Amino acid sequence: MGYFKRINEQSNIHESQQRHIQSDEELAIKFEQYLNSFNNNKINNNNMSIIAQPTNNNSAGQTVPAGTHVARCYQIIHIGTILDTYQGEEKLVNKVRLVFELPLETADFGKGEQPFSIGRDFTLSMHEKSGLRAFVQGWLGKSMSDAEANRFDIATLLGHEGMLNVMHRTANTGRTYADIKGASPLVKGMTCPPLVNSAFLLDYDSEDFDLRFKMLPEWLQNKVSSSKEFSDRLERSADQMNKAKAMLEKSGLVKPQENEDDLPF
Repeated sequence: MGYFKRINEQSNIHESQQRHIQSDEELAIKFEQYLNSFNNNKINNNNMSIIAQPTNNNSAGQTVPAGTHVARCYQIIHIGTILDTYQGEEKLVNKVRLVFELPLETADFGKGEQPFSIGRDFTLSMHEKSGLRAFVQGWLGKSMSDAEANRFDIATLLGHEGMLNVMHRTANTGRTYADIKGASPLVKGMTCPPLVNSAFLLDYDSEDFDLRFKMLPEWLQNKVSSSKEFSDRLERSADQMNKAKAMLEKSGLVKPQENEDDLPF
């Protein structure tokens, strides 16, 4: 369950706190409009970076066609460290999500013709045997030394074009899913149209993280909010609030609260 949803479900939140939450929602909407107002070719993400340390998201049930597609990366989401299952074993893994739009493959998702989009989660690692490193090297069309890989900033891929290899798989339920299997540079002489969607980067170190988080769809909010990094961020916010509260009480500007359950954290 996402952070925003959890807060709304707490029964002891005061009216003033509810107004604050509503204000955050409205601010997030305005912030999204602000990002959308920029030219599609302009990447505006406050010089944020995502460096690795040493699925299909279309609506209306439409599936990305299988095959090789011209694509451009328009979202990079640092999900954080979450429980992941690999070969039947659960472990904590740091994840990042890359999302691409396919400008030459369009459909009507309820708002007129728009490009298909498709995303894939990777373990945030540029180890020589990692899936992310293999994918990035294939996408850029060049290999990296370990030194280059260890300092490579994933955020620099935002807005970058290439060719995506998309394959279909059928689940036990009979539903067909589209998976990104690999990437490569554009074929010589081919061009990729400008972004239709706004470029978007979610980075835990960004000052506007909370606003960007609220712009995510609920299912992705839930995933991000289950991460260790998200919990650590909440704890830091709570510590800062407690320190500020203690300072105000010591100065006599506010009276100590008898019921600590009234606090919003």
